[in-house]
Amino acid sequence: MTIAKETLKHLIRRKWKLPATVFLSGLGLVMLAHLFDVAGILDQRDAAFAAIRESTEPPSSEQIAAVSRGRGVLTFFGVLDTFFLVGPVLVGLLLPGGVVANERQSGAIMLWAQHPMPLSRFYMQRYLGTQIANIAAQALIGIPVGIALTLPPDLVTLTDRFPEFCVQGLLGCAISFAVTSLGVRRAAFWVLAYYAASNWIHGLALRAGVADTPGSLATGLDVVLFALFPVPAVRAFVSGIESGVTWDWPAATTVLAHFALWTIVAWLGLRRLDRKPLPL
Repeated sequence: MTIAKETLKHLIRRKWKLPATVFLSGLGLVMLAHLFDVAGILDQRDAAFAAIRESTEPPSSEQIAAVSRGRGVLTFFGVLDTFFLVGPVLVGLLLPGGVVANERQSGAIMLWAQHPMPLSRFYMQRYLGTQIANIAAQALIGIPVGIALTLPPDLVTLTDRFPEFCVQGLLGCAISFAVTSLGVRRAAFWVLAYYAASNWIHGLALRAGVADTPGSLATGLDVVLFALFPVPAVRAFVSGIESGVTWDWPAATTVLAHFALWTIVAWLGLRRLDRKPLPL
């Protein structure tokens, strides 16, 4: 556990800025939503829109102000809410960095290869420390969610999808580490592109009326959907954790299978390092 602990300490010292920024954005989101009547401002905007559409007269200055104020509030809170929700995913992707690929490219990996411990075991212990740091970061980011739960119910809707994005962040960390274990540099960038493309394809499948949470791999479409980042499966999996909701076994199986498969990919990439630490 020494390597995992040292990795945890190193990440806390070097990569605390992004989790802290996401935490502050969530705290600001909750505080501003509590201090200002956001719902009332948006209601006034909708009322002004309706009055402008129904009237043949030019809009009054009060109506224009109400529309502008509502648009500004919606844009500001939308950006803040999006960053806060996607923050756990970004943290999960960036924490592993390109640790294996970068050290292999620079030759620093030979420092670790001189120890009797196999490189595969050494880096897997570092991955364990990275996931522990990831969980700690998600817990820090989740503090505003706990604050929101103590405030009026309308604030809960701002953070009700937060657990879903936390699970995505944990899976994103596993994928990012697996990619860098294969020797791919800038792993976080490629996994972010994979995550964005998966969201887009899942959205297309949903609009086309295709079930985007595969229950089996019986068809080619199921195989394609399974190969994507399992965004719908994570959503169904998190919903199944809530009390009073029927547990979704296919979704849980899909999420756990992705964790297992990407861990295997990482292990296979690291086993290759045991035989050839440096690229030719």
